[in-house]
Amino acid sequence: MMTVPRNEPVVLIIDALPLRSLGLAGILSRSDHLGLAQKTRIISYIPDAAERSLEAHVNCQMLIYNVAGASIADHDNSQRIKALRAIAPDVPLVIFSESESREEIISALNIGAQGLLYAGMNSELALQAFSFILNGGSYFPSTLRPRRPYPQRHLAIDCNRTPPCVNGGSSAEDLKDTDLTDRNLTPRQGSVLELLSRGNSNKVIARRLAMSEGTVKFHVRQIMRKFGVTNRTQVAIVCGPAAK
Repeated sequence: MMTVPRNEPVVLIIDALPLRSLGLAGILSRSDHLGLAQKTRIISYIPDAAERSLEAHVNCQMLIYNVAGASIADHDNSQRIKALRAIAPDVPLVIFSESESREEIISALNIGAQGLLYAGMNSELALQAFSFILNGGSYFPSTLRPRRPYPQRHLAIDCNRTPPCVNGGSSAEDLKDTDLTDRNLTPRQGSVLELLSRGNSNKVIARRLAMSEGTVKFHVRQIMRKFGVTNRTQVAIVCGPAAK
């Protein structure tokens, strides 16, 4: 195991195959624009040493966990990731996966990750994603979004840690299409979703749609249930094209 002073900044890569992690380490180390502290070391560990290694590095800048061909929901992976979050809840966690399915993204959100990176993405996009995460944002693929009649961007990027809006700009017509083909939203829920995706509060939504705040809260809960998410931020991530 590499000896590194406890206060020296590090990025930890947790991967069952150390040789595989070298490519990711190379990508991270070659960029001077990620927002990493100076002299940050990129270090790889196997999963069995993950908790011990994280405890040893008190100045961890980012934790990258590679689930590879398995999934976050796999018992060993989920238990290890939860243990790592318990040790370092404030360290940005990135899941590296060979899947960008809806289920994998939801699992990443629910486990508290700031991002899920698909192993098939190119290195420049990966660097952009890491940069957003290191600067307090989050990064998830667009798989969760409703299908649209027009082409979509591939990525959903959130530049804020707890944003009022991650994606926005959906039109009423877009939402109507979504109601009929994807989530079975009622017309009223579609209108609430459109305003919610733009970062409006329940109070503002209630005023604009001439309904009570209690009714808005009810619709928001129903929208979250239909999208399979647990909070407004996750609704924002899945509900529309990325805002510029």
